[in-house]
Amino acid sequence: MVGAGDEITDDEFEALLDTLHGDSAPAPVAKDSESDPAGGTDGDVDTAASGDLISDDEFENLLDELQARGEGPAATSTSEPREPATPEPAPSAPSEEPAKAEVGSGGQGGGARAGGGGEAGGRSAPQGETSVRVDTERLDEIMNLVGELVLVRNRLSMLRSQHVDDELGKAISSLALVTSDLQTSVMKTRMQPVKKVFNRFPRVIRDLSRNLGKEIELEIFGEDTDLDKNLVEALSDPLVHLVRNAVDHGIETPEVREAAGKPRKGTVVLGAAQEGDHIALLIKDDGGGMDPDALRRKAVEKGLMEPAMAERMTDREAFNVIFMAGFSTKTEISDVSGRGVGMDVVKTKISQLNGMIDIESEIGVGTTLRVKLPLTLAILPALMVILDGRRFAIPLASVSEILDLDLTKTHYVDDQEVIIVRKHALPIHYLKRWLKPGHEPEPSKEAHVVVVHTADRKVGLVVDDLVGQEEVVIKPLGQNLQGVKGLAGATITGDGGIALILDVSDLVTILMRQLQMSGRPRRAVRSSEG
Repeated sequence: MVGAGDEITDDEFEALLDTLHGDSAPAPVAKDSESDPAGGTDGDVDTAASGDLISDDEFENLLDELQARGEGPAATSTSEPREPATPEPAPSAPSEEPAKAEVGSGGQGGGARAGGGGEAGGRSAPQGETSVRVDTERLDEIMNLVGELVLVRNRLSMLRSQHVDDELGKAISSLALVTSDLQTSVMKTRMQPVKKVFNRFPRVIRDLSRNLGKEIELEIFGEDTDLDKNLVEALSDPLVHLVRNAVDHGIETPEVREAAGKPRKGTVVLGAAQEGDHIALLIKDDGGGMDPDALRRKAVEKGLMEPAMAERMTDREAFNVIFMAGFSTKTEISDVSGRGVGMDVVKTKISQLNGMIDIESEIGVGTTLRVKLPLTLAILPALMVILDGRRFAIPLASVSEILDLDLTKTHYVDDQEVIIVRKHALPIHYLKRWLKPGHEPEPSKEAHVVVVHTADRKVGLVVDDLVGQEEVVIKPLGQNLQGVKGLAGATITGDGGIALILDVSDLVTILMRQLQMSGRPRRAVRSSEG
């Protein structure tokens, strides 16, 4: 598991195990033992080899730690500050320091011993201390303080625009630059490589291949891509569902693949890459692909949609049917699939993370799923909008574009108000209907429409006015507003006011439900017929 360039000697490995267990005995390599093979060193090594047994889990964790740090002996540097439980006699101190220098310097003990015991230990020990263990709660606390600093920066930036003072403007600009750098640095401390999630999938693929009787090869790339630790933990279950779906529904059995002229062994590709302030995940298989016509028929059979609606769906919209709750193309329920809950869980989780999913599939070629997520959820850029005189924030990660449209030229499809944008029908929702139930806004010839995307669809949200982009810090809602659907939190704006942050996924679901319950508004019927 450790790379070829990270090999360590047997003595260094035994010393590493001693340090791991907190052994206060001298390390196996000492100043006065190198020239005397009959000394106490050999006895110590034998004792460490025979008595300091570790479990398989401890051994795996040890190797994982070595691999993550990219170096072998230096991994013990985090344990060096540990002192023995009982005071050591004075003569033992000089021999203990060179031993630490030997382990911390990666086997380069000869030069350290030539320079003297105490001095060598003092020079070599700091070289191995390349990392520090920090509690995640402390990182979260630092992130919250940086968030408060960002709010102060936004406030000062707004004051600068109201007062013409060159010196004050320069000082605020410098503060804004330093704050941005500090924010970036603190965010990096919360980052973890996505390989923490990816490392579990070789075993998942092996187990599925054995259970389903398929031959599958897993290819992984971009495992060193960094992501916020909270997102890394949240991505685990959705990725498992996507990979299991690719193996069970996508990859064919070896006999079917041979009959189709494909290699017996199928391929599943799992990858990650950073694209600006987002991370893109790829799950690809070279299986049989998805048949959009079969998906339409299955959705109608299960009563998930009307036949007329299924006929009007494009192929890309038909692919998104797999995210509906209760939908499954399997006729028999197994341990892997058939219950119709896996992909629905994926859509819900990705939507909660302000992400989106895109599906491309071709029959006989395979299926590609692309998941796009923001790098962090602690401090996020948002689009500030005005609704009924109040300021609201829409996470910029969910915004596709902003349009000024003539809403007097809308049409209706299945009681859903739509407008044609670049030869495609865009569903339209008035946010005022959510903010003020029962209120029916009048259509405008120059309406501001914010096009947002959820995990599997795009819709247009009509707002009263646009303010601009602003970095916001998500604050939890008070007790009276907790649990309100459509709200993700609150933030303090640059002018000291409070803006509610919209939960786009929940909001679209609420608006769709309101539309199904109330039907087509009378006002809109007259405008569309006119």
